[in-house]
Amino acid sequence: MKRKWGQHFLVRERYVQRMIELAGVQAGEQVLEIGPGRGVLTRALLEMGAFVKAVEIDPSLQGFLQQEFAGSTQFQLLCGDVLKLPIEELLPSSQPARIVANLPYNVATAIFFHLLPWREYWDSWTLMVQYEVAQRICATAEGGKSFGTLSLAGSLGFERKLAFEVPPDAFAPPPKVNSAVVHLWPRKSGWSKEEEQNFLEFVRRLFQQRRKTLIGNLKQQFPNWFQQERESLEEQYLKLRPENLEFEDWCKLYERFRERGRAFH
Repeated sequence: MKRKWGQHFLVRERYVQRMIELAGVQAGEQVLEIGPGRGVLTRALLEMGAFVKAVEIDPSLQGFLQQEFAGSTQFQLLCGDVLKLPIEELLPSSQPARIVANLPYNVATAIFFHLLPWREYWDSWTLMVQYEVAQRICATAEGGKSFGTLSLAGSLGFERKLAFEVPPDAFAPPPKVNSAVVHLWPRKSGWSKEEEQNFLEFVRRLFQQRRKTLIGNLKQQFPNWFQQERESLEEQYLKLRPENLEFEDWCKLYERFRERGRAFH
């Protein structure tokens, strides 16, 4: 196990069982597990009768997992980086299917964004992540500093629930922070994959300098559009900061930007 991969192995069985119960995994269902580590969650899923497709980047753990589950016809190991594997290898071959995973801390957000465009291939996502990341995924505009691009991506793609916290001593080695499990139900946004990515890029750029007002960020990021729409934009958003707008407000602002035929440059 190499520290660079941010692995903290879940060792407390009761949290494993709570995750599986929360996910609603049934016998015969397909489960994608990212970062299986030493296979504690994997084993419990297989005992439930699930078909587990596990993705592991660490060569030493790949060998361990292949040996540990060599006799199981319901276990498939994908060796490599989940962010670099062809998406077709990750997608389930039938329904129902779920994602149940204790994500490595240092790439949890990257994995979330990577799989977001493909979310509807799974009935639900049940993810253990750093508590701060869980807060951000589930935050609304009342969430203060927790609310940002990740929160809006969560709103865009899911019904969300921060289900429960997990203390450091549930892991080996124990992390320096608390963890939490989020339960996500994918939903359609009404936009294409490309349009969703454009929306998130629009949001990301306007959250780059949180201490600025939204108007200040619009003026800096989209100067041509801002100058043409200045009067109406200032009338509506003059004293607001990016974190003051709810998801629906962001959608309206983006639609307005898009309808004027503006590019990001």
